[in-house]
Amino acid sequence: MDSPDTFVTLYSQALFIGWLCTAGVVIWSLHKRAGVELLYLTVLSLALSYILLMYVPPFEMTMGEAVAVTHPHIQATITLSAFLFPLCSKKWELAGCIFLPTAIAVSYLLLFQVPVFTIVGAVLIGGFLSYIYYHSLEWLGAMPDTYILAFAVILPIFTAVLIYPENYFLFLPGLLLGTGVGAAMEQYKVRMRLDAEGRRVRLWTGILGVSGIILLFMGVRPVIEQLPGGEGFSGFLTGLWITFLVPAAAVAGGHPRYGAGEEIIHRSIAEERQ
Repeated sequence: MDSPDTFVTLYSQALFIGWLCTAGVVIWSLHKRAGVELLYLTVLSLALSYILLMYVPPFEMTMGEAVAVTHPHIQATITLSAFLFPLCSKKWELAGCIFLPTAIAVSYLLLFQVPVFTIVGAVLIGGFLSYIYYHSLEWLGAMPDTYILAFAVILPIFTAVLIYPENYFLFLPGLLLGTGVGAAMEQYKVRMRLDAEGRRVRLWTGILGVSGIILLFMGVRPVIEQLPGGEGFSGFLTGLWITFLVPAAAVAGGHPRYGAGEEIIHRSIAEERQ
């Protein structure tokens, strides 16, 4: 695989923060379960793309040029957009889900000279991951919560083992682990309710959450990444912040929540928005 410096640029970091903020806003304001799934699937797609680049050799083209099978940022963007596409109920939302990945793919093609073969591979793999997810919803819905939690813990560990030679990218398994653990803790301890909140609550929750993501990624991560396991720990903190700490702060500030014995009904995101 190419050096991490090849993929880590100011542009890519801004893009990554944008992915986290998008998933966070969905969790805090629209639909908790769909937001967690969006965050987990997008980060998993990004981690998988780096694993593919590490273990799958580049393809030799007819002109003697070696091209990679995928591109991490394009693949993750396609996964995110493909996940959101079936949930769009308005024309401008559909247009946004089409325009965003198209603009990013074209920008990498024109500005960074990413080969067309690599872009096509990223689009196919990223879209396939979302396709597989939607076709496994029935199976996942029938799975006990304890099994889902165990899977959410085991998968990041397995991913970390594969990524470990590139220490910088251990942030991603840590983020997966923090997302899974934080979502489980929120479901059983915080139980934030989204169907009774007003615009003001959504606004300050979003400002708090987005500010925390930026602070953790740009401020805390560079400080603790020098420590052993620092990258993974910073990723874990970020996932925990998005899925548990922000909802806990919102509830502490007066945000509605489910009662201790009240059942949490997971409706579709379309029903939540009606």
